[in-house]
Amino acid sequence: MTTTTARRTLLAVFLVLTAAGCSPGGEQPARGPEALDVRPLSGVTASTHADAVRLHDREERAVAACMSARGQTYTAQPRTASARGEETNPYGLLTVKKATQDGYGIVGEYLYQRSTPVPASEAHPAAWQRALTGTPAHRVSLRLADGVNLAYSSDGCVARARAELYGADWNTVEPQAVGLANQVLGAVEKDSNYLSAVRRWSSCMTKAGHPATDLQAPRQAVDARLRKAASDERALRALGNDEIRTARADAECQLETGLSEAVQDVQRAVEKRLLMAADRKTVASYVTDRHRALAAATA
Repeated sequence: MTTTTARRTLLAVFLVLTAAGCSPGGEQPARGPEALDVRPLSGVTASTHADAVRLHDREERAVAACMSARGQTYTAQPRTASARGEETNPYGLLTVKKATQDGYGIVGEYLYQRSTPVPASEAHPAAWQRALTGTPAHRVSLRLADGVNLAYSSDGCVARARAELYGADWNTVEPQAVGLANQVLGAVEKDSNYLSAVRRWSSCMTKAGHPATDLQAPRQAVDARLRKAASDERALRALGNDEIRTARADAECQLETGLSEAVQDVQRAVEKRLLMAADRKTVASYVTDRHRALAAATA
């Protein structure tokens, strides 16, 4: 892509975003309190986009060096995930400010992905793949707290690079911590007090003209419309505007009904009930390893 073409593409994306209400300009959110950004395990498994990019780039360089030492050529891959994808609240909690600027981020994310397509994958020989991901003889199987079964090979360059960057235990500690976070999330969303809080929010949404039975329903409705609107710029702008309006009502209802505070209370009770001493030790190890890796990546 030439520089001129790239600039035109970015300008087109900016214009569509602006028309859809996804820019910092335009209507500003009302001043006042904002919802809490509640996340499992006090948010320790969450990451800012900037930190995620730093760690990803450092890990990719380590993988490339490992592959080179094994006589294989590996091209470090860019991180394609956006800030929206990495920083979205897992419960669906939303601030009025964010809703006003970007809605749920669905149309904005579509435009981002359209402007930065994922690089095409390449076919590689078996020897290359074994060097990268390891061999069956060194396979390690994990059963995570959320019921997911995970496996990796400790002799692959991916596992070696992760151990080099984060520490020898990272290949087990990291998925175990994520599994614990998912376990907490699932338990919170089944709790009767959480469900009561969602019903209060749902009643508010109905009164606001945006009926929804659960926090994911408004997002699913926008997703469904996006499939049809994606090829029509006018329909895409209209969907962007509707998304902003719905998300704004959603965020205001969350604030009005005290949803984030209710989620926080339920999560505290769930974590107190579910997390054992060994689990807390795993989380502490995760935090220590990640802080060490970030320090190295930013040095």
